[in-house]
Amino acid sequence: MNPIVHADDFGNSLHMSEVIADCYRDGILTSTSVMITADEIDRSLELLRTLPGIQTSLHLNIAEGKPVSPPVEIPYLVNGKREFHRGFATVVRDYYLGSRRKRDAIRQQIRHEFRNQITCYTRKLQIDTVRIDSHQHYHAIPFVADILIELAAETNIGYVRLPDEPFFVSLRSWGDLRNYFGVNLIKHLLLNVLSHGLRRKLDRHGIAHNDCFIGVLFTGNVTLDSIGAALKKCPGDRETEILLHPGSLSPDEAAGRRRDTFTAFYTHPHRKREEAILRSEAFRKLLSSFVQ
Repeated sequence: MNPIVHADDFGNSLHMSEVIADCYRDGILTSTSVMITADEIDRSLELLRTLPGIQTSLHLNIAEGKPVSPPVEIPYLVNGKREFHRGFATVVRDYYLGSRRKRDAIRQQIRHEFRNQITCYTRKLQIDTVRIDSHQHYHAIPFVADILIELAAETNIGYVRLPDEPFFVSLRSWGDLRNYFGVNLIKHLLLNVLSHGLRRKLDRHGIAHNDCFIGVLFTGNVTLDSIGAALKKCPGDRETEILLHPGSLSPDEAAGRRRDTFTAFYTHPHRKREEAILRSEAFRKLLSSFVQ
């Protein structure tokens, strides 16, 4: 097995970036996603340059914060504050139930913003080939996946995350039960269905991707036991991405943000637990038992 131990949200805040950097230096983290739209991206990229060898991907984002494009060019995606405000389900509903004119507008605006994010990312990091994932997995939506395929030839996209996670059971505590009776299970099932189509498109166009993914079913409740149970379901000779979210907002950063579900997620105690897992010798031993 070839494991990629990955952290999302680099650049979302300076403190998040610092925590991820520490996990790379001290732990077993190998890869991180860069949120190029974030306010603190330039300071975070200064930090990234001190991490030789870390693998990066572009964390495409149309879920929160401000766009790279001028807001007037993407009116569907932004609100009166010039911030992204369309959730995953809203984008799906508006596109597939909308008129042809509305579908064309949504598609063109997402393509425009993605193109600008990719251009900004390659310029700031001075790289040619781009690895892609996305904030809240928007790229798994079929028409959004089609946009990426279109952009691949123009921007040299060489790799796209496939959020295809095997179903597994890990019940070491009562708290683990909530992963099987709530939103995590719905996300897990939906992303697996969408990943089948995404896999075919990527393979058809020769775009590389991971073979297995771990990081949806136990979102917000990751444990060593859950990672181990999932790894047992992944092909032994393939590339497996293990996604964790160790970075968190500092108290000062949280105080300066609007109180919403994103801020709650970025300040949740589980992020400290995931940071501890990444730095633990137990996690290192667990991975070594699967690496061939």
